[in-house]
Amino acid sequence: MTPTQNSTGTDQRRIRPAAYVLAVLLGPLLGPLLAGCGSEATDPGANVSDVPTTSSPTPAEDPKVAAAIADLAKRQGVKSEEITVVSNDKVTWRDGSLGCPEPGKMYTMVLTDGVRVVLEAAGKTYEYHGGESGPVTFCEHPQEPVPGKASSDAPQ
Repeated sequence: MTPTQNSTGTDQRRIRPAAYVLAVLLGPLLGPLLAGCGSEATDPGANVSDVPTTSSPTPAEDPKVAAAIADLAKRQGVKSEEITVVSNDKVTWRDGSLGCPEPGKMYTMVLTDGVRVVLEAAGKTYEYHGGESGPVTFCEHPQEPVPGKASSDAPQ
């Protein structure tokens, strides 16, 4: 814009023709792009089901947890609805025993990525251990995984 003098002697700003043409041409292109900005967060009538979520899988969606619940229900003679998932963590086990060594057995001596599912039924906790792939199994005398080696994306 360039200053010009009006009849009272004060400066007036004048829009250059090129800026006006640019605004006229870009307005219809940018308008639809900017029209919806921020409406998701401020529209109280927005459909909540359209908002993506990043929740942890439910027991029905996690086959390892579902298998552990089914096994514990059978072992304890309780309904699966009476079992609570205390935790479902990705962990690193100290060796191939997956934190559940059996006397007299030998295991690979290598850190092993896996999972630990802790369930609660009738006030008592039960642990199921497994590797990254394969099933989880009931562990009567569980050992702790390597401290601080749990995966940051562990489902809860």
